[in-house]
Amino acid sequence: MDPEEAFLTQRNLVVETLKHLDDMANAHKAAERGKDTKTQEVDITAGVTEGNYLVISRVERTQKSSARYTPKKFIKSGRVNLMPFMQQIDVTHEARLKARRERHVAAENFRRLGNEEFRNGIYDKAIYFYTKGLQYVTDTPVLYCNRALARIKKREFKLALIDLDMVVFKLDPGNMRGWLYRAGALARINNEPESQVAIRNAFIFNRNPKDQRYIQMFVEKMREF
Repeated sequence: MDPEEAFLTQRNLVVETLKHLDDMANAHKAAERGKDTKTQEVDITAGVTEGNYLVISRVERTQKSSARYTPKKFIKSGRVNLMPFMQQIDVTHEARLKARRERHVAAENFRRLGNEEFRNGIYDKAIYFYTKGLQYVTDTPVLYCNRALARIKKREFKLALIDLDMVVFKLDPGNMRGWLYRAGALARINNEPESQVAIRNAFIFNRNPKDQRYIQMFVEKMREF
């Protein structure tokens, strides 16, 4: 054979390399799909003769598109029906109001139970019920004042001051009972200056003549002890 035509019968390294690359790509795809895929061999030398060196067919390669696929569930529509959304907000708001009313009812029931125990002189149980009420409604000065008074009766003055500080410094700065009970607790621990400040604040925040008379009466009783 003519040396110039020997390449027709010799191994073509380029063709074999392309074939190996195709086999590797197809094997990778088959592994991802979980099944075996046989690579179809394509003879790119088909049609090549001694008088025709042109390749008349080629291996078609599939290329991954660079465009991202967006699932339909993530496609946002410009048309939004606001009615279901507004109805959901209304239902949620009503549910919150209903839940709050139920919490207030429970807290009120525990307050009454605590008051009953307080009148009977069973201060431990009174404190227990007031605490249970505060678990339902945490922003009510009444339960804090009642629990503070029960603690004062038990001579737990520092614990009482914690409750009273919550009332007058966070929940209701003008709360008359909060300032008066605070004045009484401070007087019991011999903190007379702060006790007088609490009495003065009670007078300042409560200008009603009836409230002023009550404050004066409380101060006079406190001096008797």
